Amino acid sequence: MSITLVKNVNFGSALGSLTTVGYRIFWLDGTLSGSRVTSGVGEIFDGTGIYSSSIYFSTDFSGSILWDTGGSSPTYATEEYNPQPEQIEFIRNIEGGRWKINTSTNKMTFYKDDNSTVVAAFDLKDSDGSGSSTSVFERVRND
Repeated sequence: MSITLVKNVNFGSALGSLTTVGYRIFWLDGTLSGSRVTSGVGEIFDGTGIYSSSIYFSTDFSGSILWDTGGSSPTYATEEYNPQPEQIEFIRNIEGGRWKINTSTNKMTFYKDDNSTVVAAFDLKDSDGSGSSTSVFERVRND
């Protein structure tokens, strides 16, 4: 599963209003993935020096984004991108499907977006640690 994420870099207001900001993507071993990208990079708000772009990551990518200001003496910033596909899929499933609280067992069940496949189940507890579905203070994974 590939993913496109909005990523930001903050070069500070002294480097605001530039039209030369870009980035490169490097694999963990330092190998360049593609070429320098400037299209789609823009300043979030004029003069802030905070730039943003939607960046595509392949399923198996793990490495770094190397941002630069361009020009003859560029300033650099880096950010790691090391997702675990299973974690991304789990979060996607938790957010995308049905959530159901069973008031008789004080359990909450999360389903995939098909609303029938269980992703995770939790015991719901109040602040004293007793089971509760009305005064929930914490959840404890039970599957």
